[in-house]
Amino acid sequence: MGKIQNFIAVNITAFIVVVLATILSGPAHHMTGNFIWFQLGAASLCYLICGYRVFFAVLLAILFSAHGLDSRNFSNGDMVVHFIGTFSPILAIESMRTFKLSVFFDGERVVFQHLLFLAILTGFYNTIFKFFTYSYFEIADINGDTVEAFGFLKNYLMGDILGSLIILFFAALVVVPLIRRYLPNIVPKEYKID
Repeated sequence: MGKIQNFIAVNITAFIVVVLATILSGPAHHMTGNFIWFQLGAASLCYLICGYRVFFAVLLAILFSAHGLDSRNFSNGDMVVHFIGTFSPILAIESMRTFKLSVFFDGERVVFQHLLFLAILTGFYNTIFKFFTYSYFEIADINGDTVEAFGFLKNYLMGDILGSLIILFFAALVVVPLIRRYLPNIVPKEYKID
């Protein structure tokens, strides 16, 4: 497969993975958070397997999901929230690289401690940045409710971490071994995060 075909294939796959993860999570509860938010874990997974070259596919998937599934208007605050969902996994991965904690796949072995820390750190970044964004833009839900700090932080953090953990551990136990076995050349070495 050529480089352009490979690039297109991984971007389409990343788009589909993020949209499917969002569908599995159900409609977004913007003020209260979802019990499990798979979208964040799916974005992390796409970056880990395919590298940052799928950034625009992940962003488009998040925007498509928000507009198509939630029928959200694209106000300034909503756009910032979608960018945060796209950037949080990258920020977490790069933070872990800085502190030499970014060995997620070591040969045939998966480093679960690093995946666990990635899920927690990604959820933390996403929750904190979205909290300040919602507070700054005073984004309200359909009923006119605004941000209630304790409930927002607790629910978002729990949903983000659980969603990321489920997706990343499923990928580590099922997806990555399948890719290694059946499609070893689909992800070039230079794009891998590990």
